[in-house]
Amino acid sequence: MNYKTKKISTLIFGLASVAMAVIVFNGCKSPAKDKETINTGEAKENLVEAKESLDEAKKEYVLRYEAFKLESDNKIAENEKVIAELKAKAKMESNAAKQDFEKELAALEQKNQSLKEKMSYYKDEGDDEWESFKVEFDQDMDSLGRALKDLTKNNTN
Repeated sequence: MNYKTKKISTLIFGLASVAMAVIVFNGCKSPAKDKETINTGEAKENLVEAKESLDEAKKEYVLRYEAFKLESDNKIAENEKVIAELKAKAKMESNAAKQDFEKELAALEQKNQSLKEKMSYYKDEGDDEWESFKVEFDQDMDSLGRALKDLTKNNTN
C-alpha cells in the first residue's frame, strides 16, 4: 500500500474504533440523549467520509494501472514490429552472420513475449506490489528496447 492508502485505512480503523468506544461508553453511562446522538452522528459522518476517500483512492489506482497497461501494450507492439522488420532483414544476411543474428533475435522475441504475458497475468495485489511490479517491468522493457536498438546497430554496420 502506498502512503495515501495506508493513511486512509488507518483513518477508517481509527474512526471505527472511536465510534465503537463512544457507543460502548455511552451504553455504560446514562448521558443525555442529545450528546449521544451528536457523538455517534459525527462518528458515522467521519466513517462515511473516510470510505469515500478510500473509494477515490481505489479509482485513481485503477486509472493509473490502465494507463500503464495501455502504454506497455503499445511498447510491446512496437517491439513486435521491430522484430518483424529485423527478421525480414535477416533473410538477406550471409549464412554465418544470419544464424547468430537469428539466435539473438529469437531470444529478444521471447523476452518481448514474456513481458506481454507478465503484463496480462498481473493480479491486483495492492499499491505497494503494483509499484514494485511497475518498476521491475519498466526496467525489463527498457533493457529489451536497448537490446533491440543494439541489434539494429550491429546489423547495419
